[in-house]
Amino acid sequence: MSARILVVGGGLAGLLAARRHQRAGHRVVLLEAEDRLGGAVAELALPGAGDLALNAGAEAYSTASGAVDALVAQLGIADRVVFPRAGLGSRIVSAAGVHRAPAGALLGVPGRPLAADVRAVLGWPGALRAALEPLLPARVGARPGATVAETVGRRMGRRVLERLVAPIVGGVHSADPAELELAAASPQLATGLFEHGSLVRTVRRLRGTGRRGGTGRRGDAGRTAGASAGTRVHALAPTMAALPAALREELLAGGGIVRTGVEVTGLDREGEPWRVDTARGEQLEADRLVLACPPDTARSLLAGAAPEIAEAIPETPSAAVRLVALVLDAPALDSHPSGTGALVAPGTPGIRAKALTHASAKWEHVERALREALPSAASPHLVRLSYGRPGEQLPGREEFVDLALADASAILGTPLTRSRLADWAVIDWDRAMRRPRPGHRAALDALASLLEARDDLELVGSWRAGTGLDAIVRADDARAAAAQAPQTTPISPTAPTEGTPR
Repeated sequence: MSARILVVGGGLAGLLAARRHQRAGHRVVLLEAEDRLGGAVAELALPGAGDLALNAGAEAYSTASGAVDALVAQLGIADRVVFPRAGLGSRIVSAAGVHRAPAGALLGVPGRPLAADVRAVLGWPGALRAALEPLLPARVGARPGATVAETVGRRMGRRVLERLVAPIVGGVHSADPAELELAAASPQLATGLFEHGSLVRTVRRLRGTGRRGGTGRRGDAGRTAGASAGTRVHALAPTMAALPAALREELLAGGGIVRTGVEVTGLDREGEPWRVDTARGEQLEADRLVLACPPDTARSLLAGAAPEIAEAIPETPSAAVRLVALVLDAPALDSHPSGTGALVAPGTPGIRAKALTHASAKWEHVERALREALPSAASPHLVRLSYGRPGEQLPGREEFVDLALADASAILGTPLTRSRLADWAVIDWDRAMRRPRPGHRAALDALASLLEARDDLELVGSWRAGTGLDAIVRADDARAAAAQAPQTTPISPTAPTEGTPR
């Protein structure tokens, strides 16, 4: 029998949930408080650069599982898929300098600690210390709820933690390794340590790297098996906003209702069905409710209608992130001095940015769009920097362009001043990123057990699935599979294997 499904939240998780229920034959209404869909998948036009469209949020997706590529094909937009420019790789910036990011790593943990690219970052002492990790007892650093810093520091040493892992945890997860649970950051590493007794052995199995690295296979999968994380991604042209747009079109074509600018203010579950109040004074009814909103919002909405569920939602503080996009006319960047981009270790002298993406180096379609938008520029480039480390106080928006230029100059190794600037934009994401606290994975498992007992409520989002588009799509795929073949154990969506360097 067709059910009335109400989805609260129009980010990627909400759009996917609406699509899943619609494909199951249900009537779907999606409400989004903002005036656009997509959440952190957003587009921005720069008027000073010929209205160039750029990614204001997520700029790519991991190809680790193939889940997003499969979704893109189903939506009929596979012709928009683009690949990073080959051969560039990404960089790691630390007190040790600027180095090519080691290939075949996971969350920064190297599969071959003695490889030349790892030694360049760690030095021989750090590499030798890391190489001893497989000899340690599996119990070292492996207690339940252990943080990234506890496990990696104890098993692989301070240099791996500070120079390889911390840049990824900070740049991708916007978190401090000392506060982020390993099982939340990378369930595959945590599970692999239990199963194989070693982080290094786990990375080798997952990344397909042997003594000489790589798998020898051809094609995209083989090409990226031993590549740096910045190249194990795909994107959509002209921007990633094509993904939520395609999801919206499919929902509407199937008879779904999508409304933006509608804030949900209250829920009532006395009897049947759900009653949902909006800021417009409406009261809507639904047989099943899907909350695809931030965890604090879900907790507040459910406090009266489902207090046990509300109390089980783990505290996951938001991490404010500020992005600065710089459009530059700079011939010195034609050589792509930092490859596709760089992740910066905390405490690196003279640099406050935590990540940089050289978008026009990484993506050839961005380079073409820049040349079309700025025909008079000799060497147009798009560079995007990310800020917002835990506890960091950021300067005002107007001061950011000079800070970004100084940081870009240091990372890229070439002076960049306002005279090179064609346009710029500051983009704030106050609630898009979450910092899971220690115990987050256990809390999610407990929440999943409570939700399994009822068929009228569903909670989705990156706070459950993990960071990255791939994680969100995989979590939705898991729910779709479970609906077709009911399981006896609760679904616990897993976080991504690794995020994407900016």
